[in-house]
Amino acid sequence: MRPDILLIIPDRRLRAFILAELVEEGYEVVAVPTVRHGRFLLHRGEKPGLIILDLGSIKEPDTAIEQLRAAVQAPILAAVGMVDQERARRLGLDETITRPFTIAQLVARVRELIGPPAHSSMDRAT
Repeated sequence: MRPDILLIIPDRRLRAFILAELVEEGYEVVAVPTVRHGRFLLHRGEKPGLIILDLGSIKEPDTAIEQLRAAVQAPILAAVGMVDQERARRLGLDETITRPFTIAQLVARVRELIGPPAHSSMDRAT
């Protein structure tokens, strides 16, 4: 399976909200609460076109980012706070979105990175 996006967000409500919005836009999304869950899916054969994660909630981000990059060749979009921006640069994460952000801003960044979904919600409605 090749989902468009692997979403790694520990907060259940935030993960559900972002998942629902990205699916509504037409993206195929797999959502998990931890990097460990994400690595398991990647090693199982999932090959997303993009990984979205919350950098501030990751324990040992250096190791986590290294492991994700080793498992799949996909851009990583990191949600960062103002204090996490330097850490993101140090980790080589060029693709960031600074909190607070709107879902429209997140969707726009996703479209910049991987393009529009293959099947939008408008396509399914007709």
